[in-house]
Amino acid sequence: MDSEPCLCYGSYTKLNLEKEFVSKRPPELTWQDKAILVAIPIVVFTIFILANYFSQDLTVADAFDQQLPEAEVRDGGNIVQLYPQTATDTISCRLKSRDNRVEFDFNYQVTGSETIKFQVGRLVQFFGRYKFDPRGGSVTTPYKGKSGRMNGWAIYENFRYAPKEETENGL
Repeated sequence: MDSEPCLCYGSYTKLNLEKEFVSKRPPELTWQDKAILVAIPIVVFTIFILANYFSQDLTVADAFDQQLPEAEVRDGGNIVQLYPQTATDTISCRLKSRDNRVEFDFNYQVTGSETIKFQVGRLVQFFGRYKFDPRGGSVTTPYKGKSGRMNGWAIYENFRYAPKEETENGL
């Protein structure tokens, strides 16, 4: 007799198992399940919107408009004037904010042996400490933060300038 070998799983044959799995329907969702499926995306979306609203970075123009005596800012600007270098550890220039609302002084405190050759018209992006004055204020980076550690950075010509970590200095 040429019969197909029977694959048996306990009291089920292969054919019976396939019929049982195909014919089973997923359970019906209760109204609580449906409410959860609707509520989860709404809650996640709301959290995302609120997190973005509260984490907006302060720009130089906003700090100037609010006349904040001192604030941390994340912004950028184009160099409009270079100042003569009076100290070997500080490079200074005047920037115009990207939104063209305010001009301000920018001071980069050199750490280690790095050098920056600023050129008029180039973009500088930064995170630093802003101090208000009627001429537009000034931004200094890196600066000593509340914890006593150096904070802040500048990006110029696609290179990020940041304070050296203590572990890198061997301290």
